[in-house]
Amino acid sequence: LITRSEYQDLSDYRRESKYNSKLFLPTISEEFRKRVDKYNSIVKDVYGCYIENVTKYLRSLNNEQEEILPFSNISFSQKPDYDNGTFEYNLHYHESQQIKNPSISPFAGLSGLTHEQLMSNYNSIISSWDLVYDLDLSPKVVPFVDIDCRDHTNTSYHLNSYALEFFKQGSEASLINENGLSPGDTYSLLLDLHLVLSSVKTSLEVIINNEQKQTTNNDLAIFEQLYKTLSNVQNIFSRNFQRQYPSRNQM
Repeated sequence: LITRSEYQDLSDYRRESKYNSKLFLPTISEEFRKRVDKYNSIVKDVYGCYIENVTKYLRSLNNEQEEILPFSNISFSQKPDYDNGTFEYNLHYHESQQIKNPSISPFAGLSGLTHEQLMSNYNSIISSWDLVYDLDLSPKVVPFVDIDCRDHTNTSYHLNSYALEFFKQGSEASLINENGLSPGDTYSLLLDLHLVLSSVKTSLEVIINNEQKQTTNNDLAIFEQLYKTLSNVQNIFSRNFQRQYPSRNQM
């Protein structure tokens, strides 16, 4: 992470040194952001239902242990009737407000947290949502695209443009000298991206083959155009990779 002053100093230094590459990726366009936000809203709606149903099942197995405070053993379940104004009554009241928010545990519900608040707070540090039992809600399971690069203090940061620069120039030396990558990490980082591009390309091939077998091919043209574009990117990146690392095993 760098400050604005450090960023400006670094930009001036790179300009004076006449570097060809750009150290950081530019900001994405508003049109692209709108499309990603729309996609993410669909993902949150779909997986929000998944979270609710799974947590309902998990809650049915816990024998109401979540409705007992861990240290005092005070119960705030919906069954007992407490006098208005007592500590137990207030706990019960707040817990009862979570009936429509099954994704929130009763204990977390005491704070007034709602399902909508939970789904609106994406933790970019762990790439998941917080306080949803022990469910795996990482990108491995939930295909949520986090386009806001922020750290644990909610401070935005810049992304290194090494992948884009290698796609354009195909030079490992440039990434080390101009993008500041470690010589020991450069190959591994580029290999990871190479494998990702190859994997996405293969996935699109599978989708297209399946679409061609359907009686209605409403989405075929979309995937074919996407495949054509991605395939071109993957081929260029692959050529640069093989040219830069000829002694490595062929991918």
